[in-house]
Amino acid sequence: MKYSITPAILALTLLAACGQKDPQAELAALKKEQAENQAKIAALEAKAVPAAGASGATATGAAATAVPVSVLNVKPADFRSYLEVQGRVDFDQNATVSARSGGSLTSLRVQRGDRVRKGQVLATIDAGVLESNIAELRTRLDLARVVYEKQKRLWDQQIGTEIQFLQAKNNYDALQRNLSTLGRQRELFNVTAPFAGTADEVLPKLGEVVAPGTPIVRLVSGTGGKILADVSESYSGGIKAGDKAIVTIPDMGNQEFPATVRVVSSSINPTSRTFTVELRLNSKTNIQLRPNMVATVRIENYTRQNATVVPVDLVQRDEQNSYVYVVEQKGNQAVARKRVIQTGATYNGEVEVTKGLAADDKVISAGYQNINEGQVVSL
Repeated sequence: MKYSITPAILALTLLAACGQKDPQAELAALKKEQAENQAKIAALEAKAVPAAGASGATATGAAATAVPVSVLNVKPADFRSYLEVQGRVDFDQNATVSARSGGSLTSLRVQRGDRVRKGQVLATIDAGVLESNIAELRTRLDLARVVYEKQKRLWDQQIGTEIQFLQAKNNYDALQRNLSTLGRQRELFNVTAPFAGTADEVLPKLGEVVAPGTPIVRLVSGTGGKILADVSESYSGGIKAGDKAIVTIPDMGNQEFPATVRVVSSSINPTSRTFTVELRLNSKTNIQLRPNMVATVRIENYTRQNATVVPVDLVQRDEQNSYVYVVEQKGNQAVARKRVIQTGATYNGEVEVTKGLAADDKVISAGYQNINEGQVVSL
């Protein structure tokens, strides 16, 4: 039996074969077509820019696609970095004068606010027993002196023995030394000013019993003012005598005073892990400092002249580098370019750029969050 293939059956077979086309090949063909279309669009856009001057509508379309940004021109500037710590006011002559001997206070010879001179007696302590010993010793000394003088006259006339003369002389000399020792002990019962100044506070009351070392008068000279600050040991290698600093005292209206590091302590406090820095104010004006005033100290620990400095918030970072966006001219267009940089010290919202930027570069300062590499921008 013979079968024949009609034209209708052949057409149905061809349609079924077309419906079973490979999906991967179809996807590749579409991607190729998309790439060709994108290339054509880019070429047409490039041709449309020069024609903007001849067509107002074309210029309006190009401006609409540009991203508006603000820029800052990079200029060389002096960059300084400071270490900021808290300090306190102190004086070279600022002391609490204490009792050197025990007993009851028999007199207080100064009041708060009195000016005193060096060596002036500020208070006295009862020394009645010692004074009785001194009076008794003076009586014995008078007798020893008379005996010594008589023995000396006899010895000069070759009368008497040498041992009698030497005994009289030794007794007289010993009593003199004893009297001198008691006199120095008597001085310990007087509280005297070690330097001239002002009695800032008188601590005990008249008649109180004090022990050796009891504070009696707080004395301040008002000269030799200085600033002391405790700095973390991690900065021990970066601060040295002669470094410049700026001191701000809140209680004096936050006025800034130039200062210089005078002494850097060589030892580290084992408890706080800090070392002490002493600063002297350079200002020659009459600054009314008071002991223990709080001060803010900024010590200059890095300086560089003609440095490249930009605001720190303009610097962006990815997994490998730090970068900023700059504006470069490409034909008649301003485009954004990603510029990889290297940074140095940072202080007060600014960062030093050590590599990657040059003078007169235009760094995008506003709008950089919304742009990409090579994107057209308008200033």
